[in-house]
Amino acid sequence: KATVSVLYWRRVKMRCAVLMALVAASSGTLVQLHEPTMIPRGWRATDEKVDPNGKFRVAVAVKRSNMGALGRIFEEVSDPQGANYLQYPSYEEIGEMVRPSEAHTRVVREWLSGNGVVVTRVHPHGDYIHGEATVAQLETMANGKFVTYEHETGAKIWRLTSGVHVPQEVADAVDTFAGFHGFPLNPVVVDKRLREKVGLAGKVNPSVFRETYNVTTVPKSGQRNIQAIAQFQGQYVDSKDLADFCVKYDGGKNCTISKFVGKNEQQPGIESMLDTEYIMSIGDTAETWVYSYPNFDFCADLGTFGSDVTGETTFPFSISISYGSQKIDYCSSAITTRLADDIQKMGTMGITVMISSGDDGSGGETRQGSNGGKLSPSFPASIPTCIAVGSTYYVDPAVTSGEEEATTQFGSGGGFSYDFPVPSYQAQAVQTYLATVTKPKAQYATGRGSPDVSTLGESFTVVEGGSTIAVGGTSCSSPSFAGLVTLLNEACLAESGKSLGYANPLFYQNPTMFTDIVKGTNAIGENRAAGWEAIKGWDAATGLGTPNFGFMLDVVKTACKKAARK
Repeated sequence: KATVSVLYWRRVKMRCAVLMALVAASSGTLVQLHEPTMIPRGWRATDEKVDPNGKFRVAVAVKRSNMGALGRIFEEVSDPQGANYLQYPSYEEIGEMVRPSEAHTRVVREWLSGNGVVVTRVHPHGDYIHGEATVAQLETMANGKFVTYEHETGAKIWRLTSGVHVPQEVADAVDTFAGFHGFPLNPVVVDKRLREKVGLAGKVNPSVFRETYNVTTVPKSGQRNIQAIAQFQGQYVDSKDLADFCVKYDGGKNCTISKFVGKNEQQPGIESMLDTEYIMSIGDTAETWVYSYPNFDFCADLGTFGSDVTGETTFPFSISISYGSQKIDYCSSAITTRLADDIQKMGTMGITVMISSGDDGSGGETRQGSNGGKLSPSFPASIPTCIAVGSTYYVDPAVTSGEEEATTQFGSGGGFSYDFPVPSYQAQAVQTYLATVTKPKAQYATGRGSPDVSTLGESFTVVEGGSTIAVGGTSCSSPSFAGLVTLLNEACLAESGKSLGYANPLFYQNPTMFTDIVKGTNAIGENRAAGWEAIKGWDAATGLGTPNFGFMLDVVKTACKKAARK
């Protein structure tokens, strides 16, 4: 009887195994696409119910084809020493190269339609599909549950944070599925760390910036030149504040945003006003666009930004982003990798992307939480295909001229990436720095180093909400440097009909374009115990240094003229 019983249960187990295999074959084995979400500082889960009919805007990043080939072209068009410098493929050629396979596209389309997702738009290259889905649909698709999270300020959001798990065939076809599992950088509209003084102008304005960095007038090329900023976290541009700033502090210029991509409401935000006022006043030869993302899911919004910028045949040549986090793994690894690919794609199109290097110094402690003793640079500035921009200020703060040092009002973000290796153009600079500098007594990575460059970043005059205020942060530096790149693009367009595209190889090959900053550290505030020093040559506090625009202009004209003859 015992033998019969054992045989019986063996048969039952075999039948169960076969049944489970059939179920797996029909429904697809579930695999993890996104790891569980890191819960930022200040947020807690509650028992408050989530409405199953609540709606989210979602985006699926479909796997691209031929990314190795795109990477090789990116390197070739970005290297001033190469035969194909600035010889960008056409928008259509890039699209044909990276377009996802028909099999992957079919899998994604069937998965979305089978779950009732309403597709709202598809990228012209087919590598992003955007849609709208309910909480109930997303719980089924991601195999998880939504939770209501509350911030200490009282702000509440619904998020699915247990990780995103999808069938194997879907995971094979997509890079990311986002829009419902990430957190805002800050639950309030305004990051008060930006604000210095209300009712008083700062010491830095467009005229001071131009004088400090030898910025001269660049004749218009006669070709269309566009620059842009991206605004997140509920920040909006106020047209009246912008006009008032240009009248008061930029010689009465007529400053008008040419195009908004996304929703812009007339509620001023310090960040957006700072970004637009300085990119427009410095890059005064170009039209200005604004990419707007009010969804309070920062990591997902970065993906939508990547889709939007590469989604039109006409696009900006110079773009600034003043947002990021120095919290390790704030964005999922899949989103981190995909955004790097997006920005590489932009570079292959001839776009230069500047990103603020962060305001948490060496990054052991961040606004989103502690890194547990590890130093960390800011993402997305740590992406090796962007230009990370740090901050400096005058050694003598009583004047607006003379020698500069790393900022002391806050720690200018910098360090070495855990996610990306050192790019070839930077390898020698990083190696020399790490062999020379007194290393911090803390754990750190040895990957891509940031920042690449720096500019002034304290006491910037900004008009916001009808008031004049003084503002500080690397958010001052990125749009200002992006304005300089706009002027360099104007010169390059005149010489070659091409924009600069990814300019870091040009910068690192010509470090004399910059004034080396040899004083200061980013061991400031909460991170004062460990950080990176500014020393001779490239460093992880101030990068290559601050721009000498006259030198930059000469180098760019020469490089672009040479490229035009190829």
